[in-house]
Amino acid sequence: MISGLVVRHELNEAFDQSLEQAAIRLLPLAIHDLEELAEGELPENEYEIASLQNYNANFAYYIRNASGKRIALSDDLQADIASSGVLDGFSNIDNVRYFAITDPETGYGIVIAERTNHRSHALWESILALLLPLAALIPLMVLGVWFAAKHAMKPVNQLQKDIAERDGTNLSPLTSNFYPRELAPIADEVASLLDRLGRALNTERAFAAKSAHELRTPLAGALAQAQRLAIELANIPGKQRADDIEKSLRHLSDLSEKLLQFSRLEAGFAKSDQDVDLMPVLSLIINDFRSNSKMSDRVELTNSENHQLSAKLTKDAFAILLRNLIENALIHGALDQKVCIDIQSEKTLSVSNEGEVVPQDVIERLGLPFERGDTSAEGTGLGLSIAKSIVEQCSGKLTIFSPRRGEADGFEVFIQF
Repeated sequence: MISGLVVRHELNEAFDQSLEQAAIRLLPLAIHDLEELAEGELPENEYEIASLQNYNANFAYYIRNASGKRIALSDDLQADIASSGVLDGFSNIDNVRYFAITDPETGYGIVIAERTNHRSHALWESILALLLPLAALIPLMVLGVWFAAKHAMKPVNQLQKDIAERDGTNLSPLTSNFYPRELAPIADEVASLLDRLGRALNTERAFAAKSAHELRTPLAGALAQAQRLAIELANIPGKQRADDIEKSLRHLSDLSEKLLQFSRLEAGFAKSDQDVDLMPVLSLIINDFRSNSKMSDRVELTNSENHQLSAKLTKDAFAILLRNLIENALIHGALDQKVCIDIQSEKTLSVSNEGEVVPQDVIERLGLPFERGDTSAEGTGLGLSIAKSIVEQCSGKLTIFSPRRGEADGFEVFIQF
């Protein structure tokens, strides 16, 4: 817009100067011709001055005497050009630009008229001549700005990616050497924060792991003493109290084991960098449950298409995952009914059991630590939470269905690695 205004101003200035120069040059010639005509007989009508053929002029003019009457004019002067009232100098009347001057000695004057549409046409041609090259350059400018912005944002994107990769299992510090000096302080502060967070988490994990580990031995000793006491108090009124003590100690032992598993999960032991064949672990866990006389016929494996289950998961973590799911199904499922383990593909596994339908609002809470459904069965409330944490740590998904898919009752845990 500013360029257009500047161009219009300069064009008007140039055209006005042309009118002024033409008037200055033409008036003396016209006065000379009129003086020669005056020696003879002047025509009664206006005298027309012919133009050269095949040449077009951008302006027309006429000569006027001291009284303002037109006495000579160019043959292309149009009827709507003002014949009177045009003052000396520049003026605009009805979209026509005028310039008039008068010779003070003879009284003759000249009026030059130029239509402003000629100037508008020249203005638009000039603006287009400016804009067309710019229009061709605009895509290159946009591409250049985009490339420069993308190149400038690379360190920021890299910093964002490095920070996003940090979690509870990866608290390695950021190295500011890879970032420009504007981002280096941010990387240093994030590295310092990660270091403080890592020390705090390690302290917490070490405390939980040591506490659970240190509780194992005294709990095992106390449980053995309670069992011995229950045997000695057989058929004596204190027998029931000894059984209750044994039950409480067994629950406390199970809880300490789950807490130890949790502390190991926090250390990020579940995720593996490459696919691991999980079938040997699956067979070992199932055989372990079947060796128990109370559960020998309750655990059933289905693998109709002989899929080889594999995932980026350590064998130890998979054993903990599967054992927790089977124990939950055995404890909370219908008594004396089977627990079905179904391998549906190389990356999917489900563990299901018969039983009552669990309400949806309860299902939404079951993945949280120490959350239990409406049941009187024994349990710590940590099994599903541990299983869910293991699956999420290897970028998998654990989904709970109740009733089971395709059934009217029961409970199913579906895992997709």
